[in-house]
Amino acid sequence: MQPSDMVMNPKQVFLSVLIFGVAGLLLFMYLQLWIEEQHTGRVEKRKEQKATSGWGPVNYLRPVARIKTQVSHA
Repeated sequence: MQPSDMVMNPKQVFLSVLIFGVAGLLLFMYLQLWIEEQHTGRVEKRKEQKATSGWGPVNYLRPVARIKTQVSHA
């Protein structure tokens, strides 16, 4: 077998690149969904643990109601 027998024509190159591209895209989409499901599950478990333990997240940027005192000027 000579090296010239192993050369792929442009149609074969295009089809192989297309097939590998589609396979890679499908794999990427599957892994992205899997990672999102794993991440979401962990966050929900943490929220459940915090809710049952009595400790929760504190939002320091939320405005707090303040008591206004009147100062009398004499």
